[in-house]
Amino acid sequence: MKDVKIESPEFKRIMKNLHLENLSLNERLQEKVLEIVNADKPITPSVIKDLLARG
Repeated sequence: MKDVKIESPEFKRIMKNLHLENLSLNERLQEKVLEIVNADKPITPSVIKDLLARG
């Protein structure tokens, strides 16, 4: 799987979907999300909660 970057169409689509749900991620969280995705770690509710808690 290719690495996802902030400029990639996949990530832009995710951000657009979040915006449609009135949600957003600051730049730091965006970078953390990309790190997790590019590390091929499974995205689980606990990973998301941990990421948000550390903000």
